[in-house]
Amino acid sequence: MLKFEIVSSRTVEGDEKKFVAYMMQASRNNKGANEMYDADPANVERRYTHFLELYNGLKKEYPALLGSISFPRKMMVGNFDPELISTRCAAFESLLELIASESRLRESPVTIMFFQDSELKEAKRLIQEEKFEKALSILETSFKLLNKVYTDRSRAVLCALCRLVACAGASGGALAGPAERWAQLALRRYEAVSDSDLLLIYVPLLHTCISIWETLGRDKSKLVEELNALRKKGMKVDSVASLMDAVDELNITV
Repeated sequence: MLKFEIVSSRTVEGDEKKFVAYMMQASRNNKGANEMYDADPANVERRYTHFLELYNGLKKEYPALLGSISFPRKMMVGNFDPELISTRCAAFESLLELIASESRLRESPVTIMFFQDSELKEAKRLIQEEKFEKALSILETSFKLLNKVYTDRSRAVLCALCRLVACAGASGGALAGPAERWAQLALRRYEAVSDSDLLLIYVPLLHTCISIWETLGRDKSKLVEELNALRKKGMKVDSVASLMDAVDELNITV
């Protein structure tokens, strides 16, 4: 069972003005006979404006489904009042509870943007600055959250996983250990994927894995065989986009 909670809030002194950051926690709990709880939940921070954009987007797309949700309006003053913060936390949880229970809301591009865009924008900035280790940490947090919300082989999760491989692989061997770990997971998950769009990422993934295997001195023959098999099937396997570019081209949040 997917569960969301707002577990804490804090006031942040931003570059332009203060704002409240709300810590959102996602967990997968199996409340069966053995009362199994998620020992490793995913935690990310979001601002009121993020929740407002999520609510407005979903209300426009699914007005009937959002009819039962009362969302607190934007305030010009008093945003740091404890009572207001408590009221907002309750409203956020109500919205997230509805998303957890309704697959149409979870699959909406608006929701996928809410769950990943904050981390993705920061990670891309760090990658451009060649701060791969910091970017990888942020992408790992994003993957962890998406992997709680969506299935293992969903588009959002596989794209997040491939971004991890691309980021670690671009470090020039500095993150070889994480690169191999994430690459192996991506390859395992791709074993049962047949979606044509996602297969477009598979070829760049194989090329990236081959590069990682070469850096680590691993046997790459099986990966090369897989590429050759795809070539025989008529897929373009040479002169393809980088893995990161291939993931971005899918533009899954639109």
